[in-house]
Amino acid sequence: MTRIASTPFIGYFIASGHSTMVISLFTYLCITDFVDGYVARKYNLKTVLGSILDPLADKFLMTTCTLALYFGGGIPLYVASIIIGRDMMLSFMAFYMRYTSLPAPKTLRRYFDPKISTHTVLPNMLGKINTALQMVYVGGLVFLPGLEHILALPLDTIFSWYGVVVAGTTLASGCSYLFSRGTVRLPVQ
Repeated sequence: MTRIASTPFIGYFIASGHSTMVISLFTYLCITDFVDGYVARKYNLKTVLGSILDPLADKFLMTTCTLALYFGGGIPLYVASIIIGRDMMLSFMAFYMRYTSLPAPKTLRRYFDPKISTHTVLPNMLGKINTALQMVYVGGLVFLPGLEHILALPLDTIFSWYGVVVAGTTLASGCSYLFSRGTVRLPVQ
């Protein structure tokens, strides 16, 4: 929940150029994402609500950071469009799958009831690699001004090429979720 609540602040800090706050908050959000996943797996604390909120928090954070960096001139339009387009496609796909696999009667209350399990989207290796590459890309762009000063390297050129790689893996991972069999698991009735 803190990732969702903190995300508008990181967008504001990116847009307003508060580098120290951006770096601190982005680091905190990445660490809490890792710890949350680790604890859930280690102690088998997987819940329907968690399976909804965790990807939602990731998409909200990535979309907010991508938009803030795009409007600040840090991410090219084509990379921002691909990242956000893929996330929107996956979100709409999840909403559609939820609706079509919801047992009757299909009501708004039942649709949003986290106790009613309808389907599970199984993350694949390409999706996990893509998420990591996106986090490094966005995180690197957040840290870029300080890193260029410390390392004395033309990191903007490196990140321009890295953006091409991220765009490619984002497209490939979106296609893999759309066209691969075994991506969605329906509950046993």
